[in-house]
Amino acid sequence: MTKSALETEANRIGEPIEMVAPLSSAPSLADIDATRVALRDASRKPIAPSRIADAIARAISLWRDRQHPRRVDAVARITRNAGFSLPLMNDSIDALLRPFTREALATLAERVTRRGARKQAELLGFIMAGNVAGAGLHEVAIALVAGATLLVKTASNEPIFFAEFVRTLADIDPEVASRIAVFSWPRDRIDLTAAHVANCDLIVAYGDDATIASIAARNLIGFGSRVSGAVVAGSAAISSQIDTMTDLLARDVAYFEQLGCLSPHHIFVVTPRPEIASKFANEMSVAFERLSKSMPPAKIPLIDAAKILSVRENARWRRISGDTIQLMEGPQLGWTAIFDPDAAFSVSPGFRTVVISAVRDWQDLRFRLLPAKGLIEAFGFSGNQSELADFRALAGELGISYVAQVGEMQSPPLDWPHGGGAFLDAMIGVR
Repeated sequence: MTKSALETEANRIGEPIEMVAPLSSAPSLADIDATRVALRDASRKPIAPSRIADAIARAISLWRDRQHPRRVDAVARITRNAGFSLPLMNDSIDALLRPFTREALATLAERVTRRGARKQAELLGFIMAGNVAGAGLHEVAIALVAGATLLVKTASNEPIFFAEFVRTLADIDPEVASRIAVFSWPRDRIDLTAAHVANCDLIVAYGDDATIASIAARNLIGFGSRVSGAVVAGSAAISSQIDTMTDLLARDVAYFEQLGCLSPHHIFVVTPRPEIASKFANEMSVAFERLSKSMPPAKIPLIDAAKILSVRENARWRRISGDTIQLMEGPQLGWTAIFDPDAAFSVSPGFRTVVISAVRDWQDLRFRLLPAKGLIEAFGFSGNQSELADFRALAGELGISYVAQVGEMQSPPLDWPHGGGAFLDAMIGVR
């Protein structure tokens, strides 16, 4: 199939999602055991962190090129599986790859080298989630540069990204690529998952909290159910650059169709005047509509469409009953923005669904966020430096791991303390 044909296929909206066949059938127990032996052998042959970092940087450089054949093929197949539009997936992947610069990877390698000998897990078992293609790439890169070998289980509904990326790595440096193996098998193959868990020194798992709790591993670092938000400080809410800012924030929401832990679900506008926040909500609705033209929305699974309809109808009935609430909605569930001025932090069904609220000051924002303490991974921010300092103090109190400028939420730095930093500490001893 030609590239243009793939784009046409991947851009189908409103038609049933056609799952692409996995790259290979599920492995056998013997495959898992043989791979474990090979990876442990590889771990006894040290490779300089700088060489590993360079190989990853070169692979990332290839994948930044939207015309790179392996990326073209992988992104088109991921897009079809997820039901996303091709422009959305390409922009989302670009955002994911942005932090992996040659300089950032070289700095990571220098930190590992300076650390010197440190007891660490030799063989890491990764259990990837299927909601966001490439989720976990930060931890994969850090672990490889830190000298670990990796046995990766991808989700059966997203078996493509890591398998293809490792193939790219093998094209560049086969010895580095020999330190990571990628398999995919369905959730009901509990025998394979048990062997995976039993044969690795450390398990690194992604998924919802129930999935993490179900993993019986003696040594587990889990990245469970987390979401993000955004705050627009007073100076930004009345800025002459508000169109640019709302466009950036709309992209933060839309990347990966709001299904990742860095996707904002609730936007707070810091102002004592609710009418300013209401006007900002209208500006966001215009930004979402603009974005839907260049980055068409996904084909939404039925269960998620039902949740979005429920959110919309709830807002509609609240308005009828006299609540101060506004509902702004795109066609065919493409986006939903609800201005609910007094709401505490809330989690949306995803697929470009956000709540926008007004808060009087930082203390009011603290009150709105406290019920979600421990659930929030990151926050986008727009405002001046003084306002940023105030918000950072609040974010630290609430355990928010990443504060980003609006437009950069989906591109955290390589040394982002994801999930509080336990994995980063285990690999390179940052604390």
